[in-house]
Amino acid sequence: MFVVVEERDHYHRFYQEEHTIVPYSQRIRAMEEWFPLPFLQRFSERICAKIGYPKEEYFLYKPQFDLSWVLRALAVGRAENIDVFQAEFPGYGVPAAIASHLLGMIRSWKGGRRPISSIVQHNVEWDRLAEFGHRVSSIRMMEVYALKMVDEVIAVSADDKRRMVAAGVDTQKITVVPHGVDMRRFSGGDGEIVRTEYGISPQTPVLIFHGTLHYWPNTEAVRFIRTRLLEPLLAQHPTLKILICGMNPPLEYSHPAIIFTGSVYNLEDYISAADVCICPLFAGGGTRLKLLEYMAVQKPIVSTSKGAEGIPLTGQMIISDTAKEMIREISYLLHHPKKQKELGYMAKRFVSTLDWDRVSEAYVRLYSGLDRGKDWSIPTADIEAHLPSRLPSKDRTLLLLINKGCNLRCSFCDLWEGKEQLPLNAVYPIFDDAVEIGTKVLVITGGEPMLHRDVFSMITAAKNRGLSVNMTTNGTLIEKYWDKVIAAPLDSLSFSIDGLEDVHDVLRGQKGAFAKTISAIKRVRSELSVSCSIYFVATNQNVHQLKDVFDLACDLGCSFDFWPVNDAPELYITQPKDVQKWKEAVSYIALQSKKVYRNQAFYQDGMRYHAKLEEGRSVRCLGLIDQYGITYDGWLLPCCVWGKDELRVGNVLETPLRTLWKSSEVQEHRTSLYKKGCNAGCFNHSLYEFSASTGESFLVEKEEEYVEKSTV
Repeated sequence: MFVVVEERDHYHRFYQEEHTIVPYSQRIRAMEEWFPLPFLQRFSERICAKIGYPKEEYFLYKPQFDLSWVLRALAVGRAENIDVFQAEFPGYGVPAAIASHLLGMIRSWKGGRRPISSIVQHNVEWDRLAEFGHRVSSIRMMEVYALKMVDEVIAVSADDKRRMVAAGVDTQKITVVPHGVDMRRFSGGDGEIVRTEYGISPQTPVLIFHGTLHYWPNTEAVRFIRTRLLEPLLAQHPTLKILICGMNPPLEYSHPAIIFTGSVYNLEDYISAADVCICPLFAGGGTRLKLLEYMAVQKPIVSTSKGAEGIPLTGQMIISDTAKEMIREISYLLHHPKKQKELGYMAKRFVSTLDWDRVSEAYVRLYSGLDRGKDWSIPTADIEAHLPSRLPSKDRTLLLLINKGCNLRCSFCDLWEGKEQLPLNAVYPIFDDAVEIGTKVLVITGGEPMLHRDVFSMITAAKNRGLSVNMTTNGTLIEKYWDKVIAAPLDSLSFSIDGLEDVHDVLRGQKGAFAKTISAIKRVRSELSVSCSIYFVATNQNVHQLKDVFDLACDLGCSFDFWPVNDAPELYITQPKDVQKWKEAVSYIALQSKKVYRNQAFYQDGMRYHAKLEEGRSVRCLGLIDQYGITYDGWLLPCCVWGKDELRVGNVLETPLRTLWKSSEVQEHRTSLYKKGCNAGCFNHSLYEFSASTGESFLVEKEEEYVEKSTV
């Protein structure tokens, strides 16, 4: 991503979290001094005054009259081979559109494609300014002109789209994409750092408001806080402090109880330091990014109706439109920590669907020519409504069983029988729907997936749709298909190793299998930039070699995961000597693996599973939410326990995945899986992922315990 700003000497490059300042060429720098460019830079202020823009916001509107902005955008477009010119304000939309057309003319000489131009319309600016008494007829005309010039308009709320359509902007070119929030960042704030920095004790009540403070709606909010809220609140809470964060604070509203922090890089820490977040806005539009950030930190919010505009109200915040109401609600929350936690919990659950990773998908699809004009508005209901507030355990993952049939004969698996395969032409709509429902990762499995004649075409098709692709394999066919392996756009490979050579070959039913797999791993590691992992299924036949295989994985440069064998009672680890070997191995691996160290209780519970101490007690995972499985014959399942008919919730070869995913039948299964659990007989990493994500046990409470708690 490249950012052009008012600086005339350089632009900014952002790549994989690295920021680089890039100087313009001497030629471009010299051209910025050519007449009439310096004259237009000065004259643009006079035009802004003539149109009626507020003086403090001239910097937002001058670019549409300043050809030096077009020059800089065009220079970056040529130098960096830009595909999209995205303007973050209508005033920048005009130079973006002109640069797009000029670069398109240059590229057409070589048969190239014109880049797209777009405006992200964070507010309908003429409405915002009208609310503060500005005369906006000329402002409205210029804004609509800019919106019509660009190829695409991105509104952040359906209300804003309706207002632009009413002003004459083509409805088909306006795509509604709500603001997002970095859930991982804002879930990790440390408020103690901020309270210590400003000498605020843990008992002191703290409010927070933040924004770009020279932006007029935010300036007015600060005035409201100082002149209407502060004194009555201090009368009830004498030690109260109000953190106001953002650049260019209006210092005329200073007070000993108000802390103007200026711009802060660790905003999540400041929000975490507050007891209550406030948003007393009375103008503006779009979706308030600040509110999403407050929600992500799991804080209670008191906002005006205008401040909460664009966000469906589901009980996750308090709305107060007068100073008297706001004072009453803030004071109530400061006196009731339990209510603070309740609102914070509801807010975080609401905002969890708006992580930037998910929201950015709308931009990618729009700029790829898909879903133009679609409304990606904040959903009023979601598939996680039955869950506690949580972070995703992982990117949404499709586990795709593409075939039955295997060249090995593992003693704890029956997928080697038969030769059924998922047809290639059935895969394409599955992948398209998978992307539409937010899937990021595809795991191709079998049987042995390399026995499927079209497996490499499937890998390419998935990668072309933006999915990260993993393939699980026994590794014995890697050498045979090496030319196809090196050409495939794989992101990772997972190999099954269940012991050293003597044990592995017996469990896998083929002499020499171990040597072939190890040889394959070494070749992949040395010749390809593909990450590798080793999976170990622990049984009473191999548990004594668990530590050895872990060491082997480390030596080979592979990640490692393991779990007790599922649904094979004859192989369960029940003898005391075997149980002891398991415990020793878990302790040994935990010293070197943070993941195992964090989940030692889960691994020890694996022996309870084998000993059947929890027989009759259900477990739960995030199936049909963070992960789901599809079989070679189209059955949709919550996981990869392939042989259980009771887990089937529909068939994607009969009903499209995108339809099933949102169906009431599948939602009922999700809710049942959480509340009642599952007895399909699995015990793997899906269980500890559930606990890590929700903070709850993966074991479902026994019915008598639930009844007892409910009656307390």
